[in-house]
Amino acid sequence: MKLFKQIGALAFVFLFFGNPKAEASHFSSGEIYYRWAPTANDSSRYEVFVNWYRNNGGIAITQTTQVVCITSSCFSNVNVTLNRIMPPPGQASPNDNNGGWIVPGLDECANATDPSYKDLSVHKFSGFVSLPGTCGDFKFTANAICCRDVSTNLSTSPNMYLEAKLNNTLGESSSPEIQAPAGKAFCLTQPGAKPFQFIQAAIDADNDSILYRFGQPQSGVVCGPGTNIAFSAGYTVNAPFPSSTGIVIDQSTGIFTFSPNQQGSYVVKIVVEDWRFDPITLQWLNIGESVREIQIPVTANCNPASADGPRLSLTSSTNNAAIQNFTQADVDSLKNLYNIREFRGEDSISNGTATVHQIPVFQGYQCFDSIVSIEFNNNIRCSSVDPTDFRLIGPDGVARPVVDVETNCQFLVSRNLDLKLNQPLDIDGTYVLQIRRGNDGNTLTNECGIELSEFYTFLIPVSGCPAPTYELDGLTVEGDVNVRLDWSGNAALQDPSIVATFNSWNIYRADAGRRPFSLLKVVDDANARFFVDSFAPNGYYVDNFIYDYQVQLVYNGKGRIPSRFCSNINLRIDSAQRSDNNLPLYWNHFKCIDPSVRNYDVFNGKRDTTVPAPGISWTLQSQTTDTTANIAIPPGDSTTQGTYAARVVARNVNGNSRTDSSESNWVYYYIVYYPPVIPPPPATVGEVIIPNIITPNGDGFNDRFYIKAPLDGGAQYENISVSIFNRHGERVYKNDDFASINDENQGWMGVNNSGQKLASGVYFYIIQMDNPASNESQTLQGNITINTGGL
Repeated sequence: MKLFKQIGALAFVFLFFGNPKAEASHFSSGEIYYRWAPTANDSSRYEVFVNWYRNNGGIAITQTTQVVCITSSCFSNVNVTLNRIMPPPGQASPNDNNGGWIVPGLDECANATDPSYKDLSVHKFSGFVSLPGTCGDFKFTANAICCRDVSTNLSTSPNMYLEAKLNNTLGESSSPEIQAPAGKAFCLTQPGAKPFQFIQAAIDADNDSILYRFGQPQSGVVCGPGTNIAFSAGYTVNAPFPSSTGIVIDQSTGIFTFSPNQQGSYVVKIVVEDWRFDPITLQWLNIGESVREIQIPVTANCNPASADGPRLSLTSSTNNAAIQNFTQADVDSLKNLYNIREFRGEDSISNGTATVHQIPVFQGYQCFDSIVSIEFNNNIRCSSVDPTDFRLIGPDGVARPVVDVETNCQFLVSRNLDLKLNQPLDIDGTYVLQIRRGNDGNTLTNECGIELSEFYTFLIPVSGCPAPTYELDGLTVEGDVNVRLDWSGNAALQDPSIVATFNSWNIYRADAGRRPFSLLKVVDDANARFFVDSFAPNGYYVDNFIYDYQVQLVYNGKGRIPSRFCSNINLRIDSAQRSDNNLPLYWNHFKCIDPSVRNYDVFNGKRDTTVPAPGISWTLQSQTTDTTANIAIPPGDSTTQGTYAARVVARNVNGNSRTDSSESNWVYYYIVYYPPVIPPPPATVGEVIIPNIITPNGDGFNDRFYIKAPLDGGAQYENISVSIFNRHGERVYKNDDFASINDENQGWMGVNNSGQKLASGVYFYIIQMDNPASNESQTLQGNITINTGGL
């Protein structure tokens, strides 16, 4: 204790002889807190921390140890010696060579040349102590060996006394620890600026509840008790300095908000209380607290670097930015190109009237980068950052949404923002990044509450992107049922970046000349180069409509410019000009072959079930560059009778690939022949008569398929079984008891076994019957044509 008496006497000498107004003192701020640090053999071991903030303009702090006294109503006082913690390389204060640490962000807002400003360094001490037992009112106390800096709001400037409290009756506990530095200077609130936010948030290792409040500054000797220091007139514990908006501390977050309106230096004491629920008494108990005393300088003017709000750090390696000059004409051109109404840079943040605009241009961005990083030269309030504050527009004029911002916050502020894009940068050219007023009602606000003017603009050149191109080469009707599309593209479609971000090939279809196109199919195979539009499930609609088709590549979440469109050839019969011996045809041009090399081949052929599917042997009838043709129809006889089809093929006369031709749908026509009937010999069964066409349109004429009895009194066949097949070989109708309905009123009316009408076309029949004359079975095969429109 003799040592403390000597130190106290020395402090008294300083106080007595020193002139506080001459800044002879050196202690500006201080704090004390503790952590429970048990070992295997000592469950009551604690580490205690004391930090003193020194005014570098005053007397040096040369002490290498700090004494902390532990008092309680349960045990005798215990003294523990804390040792100085020396700063590592790069964190030593350049204005304190006695072990002081740098205080970061001290002059972020305040003007360092103002007389009220204080340059601070922090001196850190820590040491271990074992508590003698359990008690509800342990106190860890420490005092400064000399006087504090002169302040505006305290009536005197004696030494600083701090005490932290612990109640370990509910178990061991660590005190709250405030994370932000205690040193901070501010300036008078500027017109239109938002109030300052000073974070003093603490963490608690035990996850206890924390409450914040203001406290009364004290002086005293090491073991206390402390003596309250009176405030000067007009100041109180809860109103420790003048603020136009008052001073409010958020008891749950430790953020206090204020708008200083008077120059000076003001002492504020913050008490952080630790609360824990007692399951026995069912009450919340105060189990500890830590304290921090801060002296806050308020300068008349703000830091000039913060006067215009957040500014880009042009020397930062993160930004890799350079300023480029743009004339007003250049800026006007960029406004039109990117459809933006304002375009501001470094020289136009405040008024926007400069004729030469200095625009930051970021360098080093590559294709498929998905994060844009921005570093500022002063702190930004994290609460002011919202993804909607940013708008990124690509060289194609399409916005790339910013979906999230990694603020990298420390103590509510940050200088580095990482903008996360919805889709990576994917095309060559210059992207425009603007900061705008977001959904939160502001742009970006610096720590001093000053907003960045809206429309601050960056340019981001990007190069090295693959440039995929593709085209719809052509389309054709396949087998009178499906439409096939073929497309191709350049080698960039196989670029790993394109493949990795590939989404789909989108197939679009529209009625000819009608817009917009409708999405028909999403093909998720990056290597796909054709698609078949199948009409079979819906009937033969390909015979009745002209469709426009186009293909679109989608990668990186964005659809590219669609291909050209091509239309199927729709071949039709001109009914008004048709006759028994002439079939007039007409069709639409196939515009995906250049007219200068386009020719049309007109084919027809007869249905023959003995040849492979589709059962037609085609014969070239004529060639033309027009869209009409005629096919001569021969008279009906035993050779010419049957079902016929016609088709047209558009052809590039100089080409030989699949896409150099396009086939139309098929149209059908029929040659009907009823041969003369020779009477059968008497007492024999004559030849039955089987129709080759029916017209089931309900007009009572030729509506039903049935097997006529032989002429001239021939006996009818018995036990008739009928099976009908479509042109794909699929059985659509079967009746093993056809004899029971085999007449013109009950016969088959062109329906399947479910009673649904079959489409017009040519079908194949197999008939099995018993010959009553010979008692032998006979099988007959042939074609039957269904024409629902009648003859």
